[in-house]
Amino acid sequence: SARNELILEIVRRIIGFLSIIGSSFIVSDIVKKVHDGNGTDPYQRIMLVLSMFDIIYSIFVPFGGTWMVPKGTGWRWAVGNTASCSAQGFFYIFGAFGELFYQAAISLNILLLIVFGWTQEKFAKKVEKPMHVIIITVVLIIAIVPLAFQSYNPFCGQCIPTLVWKCSIKDEKESCIWVLRGARTVAVVSDILSGSLLIIALIFCTVAMVWVY
Repeated sequence: SARNELILEIVRRIIGFLSIIGSSFIVSDIVKKVHDGNGTDPYQRIMLVLSMFDIIYSIFVPFGGTWMVPKGTGWRWAVGNTASCSAQGFFYIFGAFGELFYQAAISLNILLLIVFGWTQEKFAKKVEKPMHVIIITVVLIIAIVPLAFQSYNPFCGQCIPTLVWKCSIKDEKESCIWVLRGARTVAVVSDILSGSLLIIALIFCTVAMVWVY
């Protein structure tokens, strides 16, 4: 109903705003340490990048919400266009996968320190730099591919990798065909990849924390 849709949009923006504020405090605290000449360890640097990804995601997805969805879709407060929709979709994937991978990075850091007796210095020397390069490169690739194939499109009030369908009713039956925007293969692969990576990350983080405790 219209009332439920309104409540949902308000709650989404409140959650997004609070997430932005919380992550901004983390970024500010770590940057202040660097500015004051205090060193930071890998855990703090991972938290810094994780918080930056969270800020990006929160601005464009829960806080930006339907504001970035094309106006013609009919969603409440939808005032965007194709460009804003593509931007939301790109930062949705970029921010979400960035957060996911850096959550796994935190688990890896804790696992190596506590279970295998590494020091933060050893982690910084052997793991940290290639870890950052690999994560950011992979996240960029995952986010850029749907953008290149015009596959960021509106779905349920937000823009994600999906197709734009054209539906018509004939003989009292609705039939839909993909004719407007997006690549079917990219949308399918994005769904499979998203689900697979989420499951792998959750399993890794769970196993790591069980191993630690």
